[in-house]
Amino acid sequence: MARDSASEPRDPLPGYLSGLDHAALVGLLLEAAAVDQELGERLRSAAVRAGLRKAVGTDPAASEAAVDAALRPVGPLDDPGARLYAEQIGAVVGVLRRILADGGADLVVRLAQQALERFGAAAVRADDSSGELSAIAGDLAELHLAACRESHPDVAELARWLAVRHLKVDQEDVPFGIDAYAQVLGDSGLDAYSSTLTIFWDQTEAAGDPALARRLEALHTTRGDIDALVAVLASDLGHPSRHLRIAELLAAEGRVAEAVDWAERGLAAAPDGRGPDALLLAFLAEHYGAVGRSDEAVARLREQFQRRPDHDAYLALAAAAPPDDRSQQREWALSELHRRAARPTTRSWENPASPLIEFLVADGDLDAAWAAARQYAVPHRALLRLAQLRVATHPGDAVPVYRQEIDIRIEEQSRESFQAAVGWIMRLGDLYRQLGTPEEAGRLVAEIRALHRTKGSLMTELDARGL
Repeated sequence: MARDSASEPRDPLPGYLSGLDHAALVGLLLEAAAVDQELGERLRSAAVRAGLRKAVGTDPAASEAAVDAALRPVGPLDDPGARLYAEQIGAVVGVLRRILADGGADLVVRLAQQALERFGAAAVRADDSSGELSAIAGDLAELHLAACRESHPDVAELARWLAVRHLKVDQEDVPFGIDAYAQVLGDSGLDAYSSTLTIFWDQTEAAGDPALARRLEALHTTRGDIDALVAVLASDLGHPSRHLRIAELLAAEGRVAEAVDWAERGLAAAPDGRGPDALLLAFLAEHYGAVGRSDEAVARLREQFQRRPDHDAYLALAAAAPPDDRSQQREWALSELHRRAARPTTRSWENPASPLIEFLVADGDLDAAWAAARQYAVPHRALLRLAQLRVATHPGDAVPVYRQEIDIRIEEQSRESFQAAVGWIMRLGDLYRQLGTPEEAGRLVAEIRALHRTKGSLMTELDARGL
């Protein structure tokens, strides 16, 4: 029987605490905070946020001191600690927004830079599982950019700060890159930013550094300096995509001959055994005509088809060929595929005819695909797929393939395989009825029951389907 709420003993703690004087209550909380780490961190975080609120409207030195205090984590930056720290930085952002609204853009620029530096150093060791720190980093960076736009900062000093800041953190950790600051910096500021990065770039140990290269790429992209951008990209040509990017940049500027040269360099640089890069070949096929080398496009794409004989490679070849030559290219492609399909193999998993069959299926010629599959004795799974694709128009061709699938499924001897086998029995029965021989469906079931009468699970599945 539940007790009446009136008979419940009252919690004496609220009354006791309300009766304590201020000093005693403070002492009690300090004692509890010393024992309970989480409580201590929560109280310290609340204290620095309160200090921030009090600092608003006071002199800049007091605001700077309050911001400095709030930028210090009050404990380990595990998940709960990171959440508390995000609240502190959020309070900093709120205070700086109020200062900015009151006309203190210059102060906000300085304090936001201090905040970004301190926050960045702390965030690298934080557990940001909640994503709150990442979100507040974006708010802080947005506030800094807004303050820069409203103030009149020394652009050379700002540029150097941005350059050093960008070099200290990963590309992904800086919400706003140099492109966002371009209008604030102007040409002279961008020159200063470039000079700072170039000093690092010219150092032997820094040359080719990927993070530094990305910053220079962003700078030259912002300024539209294609030659400088190409020079940075060319410092690391370890992957064909670098040659391709250079070629695309030059082609977009109308410098097609140079673009073709870079793409060809990328092909020549391919490691032995890897073969040419498909995207580089496609680029060349598209641009050879503009430099009077249309015939080479077909030759390049034939080479690509031989290395990767799929339908997409053929379509690129056909598109590059003159209209009256496309049928000849198709005949060449098919002859190449037939040559491959006839190649002997000792690997049980390899199907040399697969590219030919996939090509014909993609081309919509299912009858030719079926003929090739029969000619080159492809594996059962490939034949089954073709039989399913053609069953509506050639049900008779599907009968022996479906029958083989039934046996394969039964031999796997699992509940799932028996269920699949019964499904194929029903499909084959439908084919027999479509072909006007419904009695064969009955014979099929009788044969299966006779051959596998000891397989109880299979018999159960047949009974469940009324077979």
